[in-house]
Formats: sequence, structure tokens, C-alpha cells
Amino acid sequence: MTLNGKQLAALVKMGVAMAMADGKVEEVEKVAIAFELVKFGVTSNDAAIIINNSQQMDASDAIATLSCMTIEQKKYATGYLAAIMASDHDIDPSEVKLWQVICTLSSFPTMNIRDALSFWNEH
Repeated sequence: MTLNGKQLAALVKMGVAMAMADGKVEEVEKVAIAFELVKFGVTSNDAAIIINNSQQMDASDAIATLSCMTIEQKKYATGYLAAIMASDHDIDPSEVKLWQVICTLSSFPTMNIRDALSFWNEH
């Protein structure tokens, strides 16, 4: 799986939104967001740029970026966001609703949380 810098920034933007959806950001959620950058081989300097870009990015721009990804990338993104949601072992209804909204607005394939996590883990 490959993603460009703008796609990673959009995922980080939505990942942070997922972490904040239940009103509290747990340390494990921060780790889940950051680990994704490490997983893609992003250096600490590049990670700082991606994080800064994500903070500057409007949510609508992030959604537009995600909606232009390939089907495989969208499946991966669906799983990544689900992984953040599940990382603290407490899936709040507000997180599920936000996940569904992001998935719908980004034209992600319809997946349940288990299938999304499975796809993400395999890729």
C-alpha cells in the first residue's frame, strides 16, 4: 500500500477527529495515529510536515482527498480509522457515527468494523 503526503495528511486529519469524537483523546489513540506514519516509513522530519499539513487542512479538503483514492486505499483508510476508534478498547457511539460519516462522504466501500480492521491488518 502506498499513500502520498497529502493522503497521509488527510488520514491524520480524520484520525485526529476520530480520536476526539468521544470527547477524550487517549494516549493509545495518539500512538495509533503516529504509528501509521512510521508504518509508511515517514521520517520524523517528514512526519512533522505531514502533521502540520493535516492541522492546516480543512475537513472538506481531507474528505475530498480521501474520496479520490483507489478502492484499495479507501479500504485501508476505512480500517485505519476503525483501528483508531478501537485502539482504546472503548468504541463510543459517537466514534461509530463519525466513522460512518467519513466513510460515506469519502465514498469508501461499505464495510463493517470487523472487516475494515481485518483488511487494515492484512495490508
